[in-house]
Amino acid sequence: MDDRQYFQSIFDIVRAIPPGRVMSYGQVGAEIGVSARTVGWAMANALEGDVPWQRVVGADGYLRIGRRSAQLMDVQRRLLEREGVAFLGNGCVDMACHQVGVPDTPKVIGLAFE
Repeated sequence: MDDRQYFQSIFDIVRAIPPGRVMSYGQVGAEIGVSARTVGWAMANALEGDVPWQRVVGADGYLRIGRRSAQLMDVQRRLLEREGVAFLGNGCVDMACHQVGVPDTPKVIGLAFE
């Protein structure tokens, strides 16, 4: 599979994340067998388009895009807050409440969530 195919598969998974929910880079990567770093690279290329890139965060809820740009981190946080995502005092997403695949949240089933 070449990069475009990986990216398309990653984008398909991210498009299926429901509003108000997040997945970690590693979770997305595990769905198709690529590294979290590959998912990060794909998300960096998805900032303009129909992929809800803001729904992919670090496993600890940290908005990793902040390493690239403080402005993009602010944009990501605002987009997530508009979807109802709560943040902890340390600025990280409350993963216990919003992460796909933890108890009482949707689980990935193919490209759908149940």
